[in-house]
Amino acid sequence: MSIESLARAAELTAPRRYQVDWDRAEAAVGTVLPADYKEYVYWFGPGGFDDYLIVCVPGVENSNTELAAHLAAAHEGARVRARLTGAAPRVPLFPEPGGWLPWGFTTGGDGLYWVTSEDAPDRWTVAGRPGRGSDLAFFDGGFTAFLHTFVRDTVEMPFIPEAEGDVPVPFQPGTGAWLEGGAGTRLEAYGRFGGGGSGQGCQ
Repeated sequence: MSIESLARAAELTAPRRYQVDWDRAEAAVGTVLPADYKEYVYWFGPGGFDDYLIVCVPGVENSNTELAAHLAAAHEGARVRARLTGAAPRVPLFPEPGGWLPWGFTTGGDGLYWVTSEDAPDRWTVAGRPGRGSDLAFFDGGFTAFLHTFVRDTVEMPFIPEAEGDVPVPFQPGTGAWLEGGAGTRLEAYGRFGGGGSGQGCQ
């Protein structure tokens, strides 16, 4: 399974050529990131699948979908819950040992994470945390394998419903722009689409 075959399945006809300074991105997150995720960012850039699953990318203007900012927001959310409830977080967040590093979310409020480990990032597996309920879900594979199962509507996480539309699930490109009056904060964008095109690349 490759990013290129994922793109074909999701109706992306050419790479959008979204480019970021990976030294800056990895310094902001605090770790080297998986190679397949970097390839995904180049091919897909900001956006999501079926207006449902959003993948965070570095360097966008919208803090809700910027990778390092999304991690920072997860930590802030955990601190707020701890103050309100006195309870420890249900899962450790990166950079704690074995901490979960969020890379995406659903419009239903579910979170998707890498389960970090001492292994190389390319060996990290994926886990999910529902927006409602307490059952965590684990995927025996990495980022690309998980997205392949999502696009093919075969992912086995109880809080992710069956696709209601086309299968394979198509990709909806975005720009990563912050919307006036929207949630989150406006960041300094440092990602860009290469080649001077629109970066759409979809049929």
